[in-house]
Amino acid sequence: MNEANLTRFGPEIYELVQGKPTTYSATFRAIDGPAKLVLQNDGVDNAQIRVNGLDVVGPQDFKGNGEVVIPLTLNQENTIEVLVPGKPNGVLGVRVTQVTQADLGLICQGYFGLNTTDMERQRALYDTLGFIGEIYPAGPETSTTFAQSLGFPDDYLIHVSLHSLENPPTMPFVDTVQFRGDSYRKEPPYANLNHIGMAYGTYSTTDLDGDFAYLKSQGVEFVSAPAKAPNGERFVFMKDQDGTFLKLVETEGEASTTSPNLVRLVNTNMNVSDLERSREFYRLLGFTESAPGSQTGSGEFAAAHGFQGPIEFEGVDVSLGADTDGATLQLRQWKSPYDDAPPYPPPVNHLGIDRVNFYVKDLSAAVKTMNDLGFEQLGPIGGGPDIGIVFFFDPDGIKVQLAGPQSVPK
Repeated sequence: MNEANLTRFGPEIYELVQGKPTTYSATFRAIDGPAKLVLQNDGVDNAQIRVNGLDVVGPQDFKGNGEVVIPLTLNQENTIEVLVPGKPNGVLGVRVTQVTQADLGLICQGYFGLNTTDMERQRALYDTLGFIGEIYPAGPETSTTFAQSLGFPDDYLIHVSLHSLENPPTMPFVDTVQFRGDSYRKEPPYANLNHIGMAYGTYSTTDLDGDFAYLKSQGVEFVSAPAKAPNGERFVFMKDQDGTFLKLVETEGEASTTSPNLVRLVNTNMNVSDLERSREFYRLLGFTESAPGSQTGSGEFAAAHGFQGPIEFEGVDVSLGADTDGATLQLRQWKSPYDDAPPYPPPVNHLGIDRVNFYVKDLSAAVKTMNDLGFEQLGPIGGGPDIGIVFFFDPDGIKVQLAGPQSVPK
């Protein structure tokens, strides 16, 4: 059983404007039970907050700047109203949290999904990178039930190929999809590495400089030459033919006499708008092991991320266990430069890395638990009893796919 302190509402920041008292309202989902309203007060002395029609915060609760915590009782469906006064200045941060327990039964990461405009060019790139395991074609070209689970109203038309660094192919894969015909959405991948959503996947190599030189000679585009991070990591970012980022990091090991020397998937990146909120969501899914990942730097470190000025991000790397290979998520909250553009909207056909897949022991049970906890489901379960898939949204709207056998027929 996993326990997490989920953010049910917020965090929202309300700035006071002189002469304009304003009421903000919103709805949010939770479970029946106790919760907390957490306020971060900076210059506010008489805001009022109502939750589910009840006055829970008034002027008496503001006795100076700092944090204010108010106990609440939530329902499955909730409303919140925040009245901020018309003052010269002041800022009020509002967050509703709720401690929750669940067992989703996550087993491992199956793959991250990468959408491309040209399947053959993408397969050639994987060959160049040294991916020797492939399942192609993987899955049907059309499937109404799968399409609806991905957010399409009817059917779709696709090519699918699974790629692995090992042969026979093993998880975690890169699930490469080319949407075709009316299913294709002509929008570019994220242009910058700080965009909220899944910006890149990271692979380790025993010869970073050799692989950089070899791949560059093969026409692969890089953001910069290999660089060293403040934490000592040596890395480089590359792009596929569509502009999707992949990251290579140096690891200890014996390099081969010829390139490339990729070893394994290290992590899948997720840029988030609030690290606390996202960390607790993935803790509920079962990501308990963690390692710090915050960094600040300039010069070649910033240039290697595609930025001219200094960069700063807070972060943590989380995994399903100490020995889990490839099922590590790299959660990053960018501080500077910050881009508040939301992640790719549904359906699941945007160019770039658009989803992450996890296998579960019992998909029917996992879906029921997620629904009971109030999480938004993209579409119906696709597939059949042996293996089905379904998508949920994380707190930023990043698409998380659960897959596994169904204990209860649809």
